[in-house]
Amino acid sequence: MDGRPHAVIAGGGPAGAVAALVLARRGIAVTVLESRATPERKVGECLPPSLSPLLRHLGLADLLGADGHLRSLGNRFVWGSPQTGERPFLTGTRGDGWHVDRQVFEARLAERARAAGARWRWGCRLTRCERSGGRFQLRIENGSASEALDADFVADATGRRAHVARRLGARRLRYDRLVGAAALLRSPTPDADTYTLVEAVPDGWWYSALLGDGRLAVAFMTDGDLLKPNDWHQKLTRTRETRARVEDHGYTLEEAPRVLPAETSRLDAIAGDGWLAIGDAAAAYDPLSSHGIGSAMGSGFYAGHAIADLLAGRPEAGPAYLEVMQSAYGGYLDLQREHYAAERRWPDAPFWRRRQEAYGLETV
Repeated sequence: MDGRPHAVIAGGGPAGAVAALVLARRGIAVTVLESRATPERKVGECLPPSLSPLLRHLGLADLLGADGHLRSLGNRFVWGSPQTGERPFLTGTRGDGWHVDRQVFEARLAERARAAGARWRWGCRLTRCERSGGRFQLRIENGSASEALDADFVADATGRRAHVARRLGARRLRYDRLVGAAALLRSPTPDADTYTLVEAVPDGWWYSALLGDGRLAVAFMTDGDLLKPNDWHQKLTRTRETRARVEDHGYTLEEAPRVLPAETSRLDAIAGDGWLAIGDAAAAYDPLSSHGIGSAMGSGFYAGHAIADLLAGRPEAGPAYLEVMQSAYGGYLDLQREHYAAERRWPDAPFWRRRQEAYGLETV
């Protein structure tokens, strides 16, 4: 590179972008290898007000007021009771919640990282990662082209696949088998309700949220072995609030729902000699927690500073990063158990019976 320490981040997304932004601002040469050609369209996500301080600290708060992202008033739920409850986001120092267009939001994060000096390589796939002589020798592919790249430090931001960390010997620990059959719906008369809706049903739960362009993001969350092909519509008709939200505004599917992994999982080791994992690669969250994108960005922030400190010869930064991540995930697991324990209407249904029992771990 140019004589500076060089960090490579495999994978982009919110975690990779924030880590790259932090590293570039701290004077580290950083390259992001993103296997996708461009940011992909995603169902969307609600950013809770608790993320606002980090966005302001990073100088990114202006991103939410641009590009048509939608302010969120709070959460509505049918959970533990047939009655509908509400939990509004009260105006305060943390600001508003937001329903974001993930494709647009991630593109803007990448732009900010590049503006800070990060080198962003779209369409590049990491095919080899070996450590020798205190550095990593990498092989990357871009279409039919292949090239070598050296790095002083490597971060894995490849999501639940944890592609790099697993190559380096880490194993994935899974607590459950949750998946989401997710879709985007359009309507000639869109809903104006900016609450996120969560509705429990005997075989899982439904999520829906309005996006800034009027589309409605809807997902059916259940265990992978309980999801039958092509039963999304039938399952929807058995809901009450979610069905009313879709039918009252004439929403129709843009395309068939996509089944996406949503399990609670983590790596058995999120750091090693010259590498660490960030975002979903390190620890992935159940969407019920609303931790997903916020935790990914927080992880990227702490990881960026940890990598810069480690490259500056401060070994204590490694254990500090582990402590932050372990503390956050332990707190999440406690809250997750509490949330699922609150729904006891269908104790014999497989989905809920599994969650009333202690979590076991599956390794892959």
